[in-house]
Amino acid sequence: MKYAFREPSFPLLVETDSCLIGAKSLKDLENKIESSDFQSKSSYHVIDSKGEGWSYYHDMDLISPLTVKKRWFKKEIIDLHNSFIEDDEKQFIGRSLSSKTLPILINEVVEFTYKSC
Repeated sequence: MKYAFREPSFPLLVETDSCLIGAKSLKDLENKIESSDFQSKSSYHVIDSKGEGWSYYHDMDLISPLTVKKRWFKKEIIDLHNSFIEDDEKQFIGRSLSSKTLPILINEVVEFTYKSC
């Protein structure tokens, strides 16, 4: 795994062709990327623990801060995760979002991805 310019802060959420994966460390990320599909697009969304947007380029195995979507909001993160899950009962439901900080929400979604993807 390579980084352009600087490293994102873990945990990360990474979009794939089939789901949203969560990684708590570089080793965790590398293991999950090896077993995931990256065929349909040239770049994929990555969200770090601060809600900063990054891009993952599978062909170069590179994460870069140069992306169109630089800032992710709580509702957008939940919507992105739920877009991969068809069963409404298994979707992530953000409760009391106004009282949660973005890092806490991202940690919760990362934990949820361990069960759903």
